[in-house]
Amino acid sequence: MLTLLLGQAPAQAATRVEVPIFEGGAGLDFFFLAAREYEKVRPAVQVDLYGDPRIADKVRVRILEGTFPEVSNAGLNYWALIRNGEILPLDDFLDGPSWGGDRTWRESFLPGSLDRYEYEGQVYGIPFLYSVYAVWYNKNMFAAHGWAPPRTWDEFFALCEQIRAAGIWPLAFQGRYPGYIGGVTDNAYYHLAGRQRFYEQKELVPGSFANPEYEAALGLIQRTAQEYFQPGALGMSHTEAQLEFFLGHTAMVFCGSWLKSEMMGKIPDGFRLGAFNLPVVEGGAGEPGAIYTGAGYYFVFKNSAHPELGVDFLRFMTSPAMAGTFAEMRDVLVAVSGAMEGRTSEDLQDLVGLAQQASTTYGTAPGEGFPEMDQFLNDVRFKIVNGQMTPAEGAQELESAAEAVRNRSQHPDQVTIRHLWKPALLLGLLALAMGYWFYTTARQWRQRQAAPRPTSTVRLPWTGVVFFVGPAAAFYTLFVVVPSIKSFVWSAMRWDGLTEMAFVGLLHFYRLLFESDEFWIALSNNLFIMFVIPLCVLPLSLFLAVCISREVVGAKLFRIVFFFPNILGGVAATLLWMHLYNPQGGPINTVLVALGLEGFAGFAWLAQDNLYWALIPMSIWGAAGFNMVLFLAAMESIPQSMYEAADIDGASAWRQFWSITVPLIWEVLSIAIVFMIIGGMKAFEVIWLLTNQRPTTDNHVIGTRMVQAMFTEFKVGEATAIAVLLFLIVFFGTTATLRAMKREAVEF
Repeated sequence: MLTLLLGQAPAQAATRVEVPIFEGGAGLDFFFLAAREYEKVRPAVQVDLYGDPRIADKVRVRILEGTFPEVSNAGLNYWALIRNGEILPLDDFLDGPSWGGDRTWRESFLPGSLDRYEYEGQVYGIPFLYSVYAVWYNKNMFAAHGWAPPRTWDEFFALCEQIRAAGIWPLAFQGRYPGYIGGVTDNAYYHLAGRQRFYEQKELVPGSFANPEYEAALGLIQRTAQEYFQPGALGMSHTEAQLEFFLGHTAMVFCGSWLKSEMMGKIPDGFRLGAFNLPVVEGGAGEPGAIYTGAGYYFVFKNSAHPELGVDFLRFMTSPAMAGTFAEMRDVLVAVSGAMEGRTSEDLQDLVGLAQQASTTYGTAPGEGFPEMDQFLNDVRFKIVNGQMTPAEGAQELESAAEAVRNRSQHPDQVTIRHLWKPALLLGLLALAMGYWFYTTARQWRQRQAAPRPTSTVRLPWTGVVFFVGPAAAFYTLFVVVPSIKSFVWSAMRWDGLTEMAFVGLLHFYRLLFESDEFWIALSNNLFIMFVIPLCVLPLSLFLAVCISREVVGAKLFRIVFFFPNILGGVAATLLWMHLYNPQGGPINTVLVALGLEGFAGFAWLAQDNLYWALIPMSIWGAAGFNMVLFLAAMESIPQSMYEAADIDGASAWRQFWSITVPLIWEVLSIAIVFMIIGGMKAFEVIWLLTNQRPTTDNHVIGTRMVQAMFTEFKVGEATAIAVLLFLIVFFGTTATLRAMKREAVEF
């Protein structure tokens, strides 16, 4: 088939092969190079390669349309596509020759790298970028102190004690993202329980969590975190923690083989990187020479126009010459045997040796098993690392969660009632808000009908309506109204976004309201943002507006300073506060310690258990200026003569504020309150950024829970049901609040 395609395609009408690529830390330069080099070898083929960080959204739409690209590594639920027969099995090609022809294509990959996407005895994914999770260490520091890389956990703890005795913290840790400890936990359990039980745990086999081996694994992790993590580690991002390591403030860091590539440009001159395998358990059931790995996989879509050419391009890209070029360009590991020899820097040689000498590999692929379980694992990991939970409690909680997830998978229409008064209260309040909205809407309509129509009113002819209003209405209907209606339809479906829909009626709403702990925790966090933050922001904004309207010294400067955060934008402001809250050397902790508050040395403000209290000053700084300007504009429209008359009558400034200022700016104040309510209910960006898109259950808001359900757990129906509930709460809640606060206009 390949020969036929190449032979029939004339030069002026080359056969097009479409390859959408995820643009991550590795960039796209190599892939463009590979496409152009392939076209030189296959002149009859044109590789249409493109990519961006959001490529998964574009490819997902293509799949739903049935117009498949040939090859992609976009972040999709490939397991659903594999089971649905949309991905091409590759065994026939793997048993054929590699690009160089000196061995089979299968033999050109590192041991175990093809195992991740094997289904019913067939391989569906081709590995390329190779990730080995290991312990990175400072070679200069180790050499200066005579420390040697350990092999077992006992040796590892002994080494950590030596490092602490030298006045250095053993480990930096990316604590805001508990997933970084997942590989270490999996490693400990693999070596304690063995390969079979490790993979049984991923399939939620009963007893896979509540057992002595897993408790022991959690115990090893907890001891490591409690005794050897740098202070404030749980409030650090991945780059902050890794920078602490490169600055020599710690001796080691847990990370994957992407460490150097990710920190390129931030590594001090002369720094020498070393790496050793994650510690093993002496006498454990796992293979001592096994390494914890992952890879960037590429898939060929079976129903694309030219899947065989897609496979051929992958054969070329995974040849030792091209894979070696990629390894050299990005200084990373690749899954192709022999490609890294002489192509990576000295810093990666330890890791290359681990990959080449490994007896076997283990790990899990994205989307494998039960994606819904990831949230529970993330929660327990954080509580174990933070010391909020004992290993036995963590193991038991995960066993209970596994049972719930397993039962839901086996009985998807079954709902366990866990909440009664909460949904009753919410539905009751929602019904009252809806009733009040309908009542006030009907009353306003009757009043408008009864009121005499002003004679000066000019009626626009229907041709004018079509010409001026029609285009805007059409676009609004197409891009807002129609998708909104579809979301109501999807909320009644069971759908993973890729395969066939199944109608389930109100099941998702029933489950969210009466069973889901996650939904109610998320809603309570929205209520915290909606009530607590306005209680701080609105009084401060009013105070500042009054001060400026009274022309205090420097009023114009204050107006600019307090409004400045609104110029930055939400994302930029969040990044700024991440720097301010840095536990090691951040300005906030530095100032507090300088004031004598030693307890704030290394305090983890952005750790997930402190996150919402840390949001309060962030929100005050970000929102007070906007509301101040809003109130100030309303205050400056009040005639000064009213205050002069009040002064003559002997009214104090406080009495003038309550009797003149507040009534005359009441409408603006009502709008500001509604804005704060809407902002609290639609909170998303800050939580999403500060938790690396992996909030614990205790930190979810409605928006993050909705995104997680759709893109991590692949539950589109449940996600759209959350969106519908959020719409109903925000729409009827805000309109009812605005109308309840409405007062008769005061003329002046």
